[in-house]
Amino acid sequence: MRTRFQIEKRKDAAGNLLSADRPVFMSVTFGGNRVIIGTGIKVDMNGWDADLQKIQVAYPGAQGFNNWLESMQDIAGKTMEALQHSGEELSPENFRQLYQRLKPKYSGGFFNLFFQFMESNSPNWSNATYRKVRTLYKLLREFDDQSLSPISFHKLDAQFLEDFIAFCQKKGYQYSTIYKTVNNLVWFLNWATDKGYNVYREYKEFYKQMNAPDQKSQTPLFLHWGELMQLKEYPTDNRRIERVRDLFCFMCFAGLRFSELQRLQKEDLKEGGIVIRGQGGGVRVIPMNTYALQIRQKYENKYYLNNTAFPSMSIITMNKYLRLMGKDLGLNRMIYTAIAGEEGLPLYRRLTAGTAVNTFIKNAIELEVPVEIISRFTGVQNDSRVRRFKSDLAIEEMKKFNL
Repeated sequence: MRTRFQIEKRKDAAGNLLSADRPVFMSVTFGGNRVIIGTGIKVDMNGWDADLQKIQVAYPGAQGFNNWLESMQDIAGKTMEALQHSGEELSPENFRQLYQRLKPKYSGGFFNLFFQFMESNSPNWSNATYRKVRTLYKLLREFDDQSLSPISFHKLDAQFLEDFIAFCQKKGYQYSTIYKTVNNLVWFLNWATDKGYNVYREYKEFYKQMNAPDQKSQTPLFLHWGELMQLKEYPTDNRRIERVRDLFCFMCFAGLRFSELQRLQKEDLKEGGIVIRGQGGGVRVIPMNTYALQIRQKYENKYYLNNTAFPSMSIITMNKYLRLMGKDLGLNRMIYTAIAGEEGLPLYRRLTAGTAVNTFIKNAIELEVPVEIISRFTGVQNDSRVRRFKSDLAIEEMKKFNL
């Protein structure tokens, strides 16, 4: 089998060769037969390299177009291989039909599709999720600029993963961060595959190739009750630090996520509890304990933009001041992960807004609040963190026999 790409050469009524927006075709030759397949790409005649059968590098969008041509050539090879093993007649018609079933939808390139992924899904994402995906987009762009082989779907294999991990390590990323980054990349690739833009499945082996950390043995980060009380009583004259302290503690006492806290309106804080309105339309009500109620009353008669229940702030600001307060309070309990090669860090270095929900779950379990009630409060059924905290508590209880 032989594949070639060619640009259409056609003259107008006056006999002049047309040069603008000429279609590019792929010809597949086998056993004396030839099949012509349209690529969906149009290019000016002066942007076509006839010798290399590619679009010239300087032509706008050349990288994405050439990656698509490579994909078409690759799918043609897979089509021929599948047809040869199918027992069906090796005819142009059978080849064309099978090729049309196997080929992906045209996307205009990996990064164009990634941008479409962000834009089409962002209305359903929290700000934190959008920033996370946007960071991955920029990281992949940077990797692509430094790579000798541009990113495309058919090149996302074991070699790509090895090169990408090395690139992230060179930037100083910890292994756990790289693992989460690859997880987000797989999320996008699953979306592209479901939409029909990607037909290459090598990426599904990424998790096996990475020697993923043992998540079952890794306890989520949390604050013990005494540590939470230290933070709650932290003295400060700085209004920003005061707000970070209050809002973080409110989340710890109520079991709220940062995104849920930011969406709370005045009318969502009722006498009976906190009304959490999910982005999908669901509603759950969390009763307020004394500690959460005290913080709520402090902000009850203050008014903020868009009638929010609490002042708005970025998660970056909260994380920054949490760590400053933690360091000042001497929260130096060493935190170790189950990830090989990662050293332990003092608690204050790992404090984030996400620690709040874990703190609520951990302390609720120690207070013997039923697991199903905890899950209802946090809004996550079968939360793996609840199971891990419960398992850790069981181990500690068993140690009492040693006394």
